[in-house]
Formats: sequence, C-alpha cells, structure tokens
Amino acid sequence: MSRLTRVRAVACAVVLFAALGAAAGCGDDGASVTTKDGDKVSVDNDGDKVTIDTDDGSVTVGQGLPDGFPADDVPLLDEKVVSGAGGDTDGLPGWTVIMQTSRAVDDLTTEVKRDFADAGYTTGEAMEAGDVTALQFESDLYEVSVTAARTGGNVTVTYLVRKVG
Repeated sequence: MSRLTRVRAVACAVVLFAALGAAAGCGDDGASVTTKDGDKVSVDNDGDKVTIDTDDGSVTVGQGLPDGFPADDVPLLDEKVVSGAGGDTDGLPGWTVIMQTSRAVDDLTTEVKRDFADAGYTTGEAMEAGDVTALQFESDLYEVSVTAARTGGNVTVTYLVRKVG
C-alpha cells in the first residue's frame, strides 16, 4: 500500500471514529481497541479534537486548519474551512482540509490551478466531469490532491497534502 493510500485510509478512519464518537456522545472519553489483525488503535477526544493513534501513525481531526498545516507552502482557497486533520504515517506528515462554498466548481478549479502554478507546483493528473473535479499537484516538498464536488447547494473542496521525503 502506498504512503498516500495509507494517509487517506487513516484520514477516513479519523472521520469514521469522530462520527461514531459524536453519535455515541463520547464527550471527553477515549477508547483503545485491538483490530483482528493485531493492530492497536486508541482514540482520545478532548472535546475540541479527536486524536487516533495506530501502529502506523497518528491523526488529529478538529475544526479549522489542522496543527502544523504548511499554509505558507500550500495555497488554499479563501473559503470556509469545515474541518481539518493532521498526522503522520511512517514518519511523514500529512493533512486534510475540508472546505465548503456555494461557488461554481469551474471557478474553483480555475483558481486552484492558477494558485498552484503561481506557487511553483507541477500539475499532475486531472479529472473534470461536470460538477466534480480532481486535481493533483507536486512540489519538491509536497504532494497535493484537490477535489471539488457539488452536493446539493454547496461545493465541498477537499485538500489531501503529504510531505514528501
């Protein structure tokens, strides 16, 4: 499994644990479990952020930009940040930022492409289909994936950022 795939898997686990914790009313409680594969997973909810520690790394999720997010190096749209997650897998840090906006996907896509080009990133693969866009960018320091998708009246924009080497 690639490092980016592991980062995405851990980020998905964070969202799942956070949602389950909120639904169960866990409040400030924490929990530890051992998976059927023998991996240890612990969850700590301090009321503002949820931290998940695994054998492969850790992730913290909360509102706003995640701690340590490289805002000076990774251009972000000027939109409402719904949540953020940050952590590490195999010693390499990674972050997820989720935003919402009512702007058109095409306008967002144009702005994101321009911002990353201005920041010196190389454009990688891209997929644009109606109200869904997926873009990839790379610099000497970071790999970034940006998706924008309209769901109902809003567009959700997700940044997946991973520090390289």
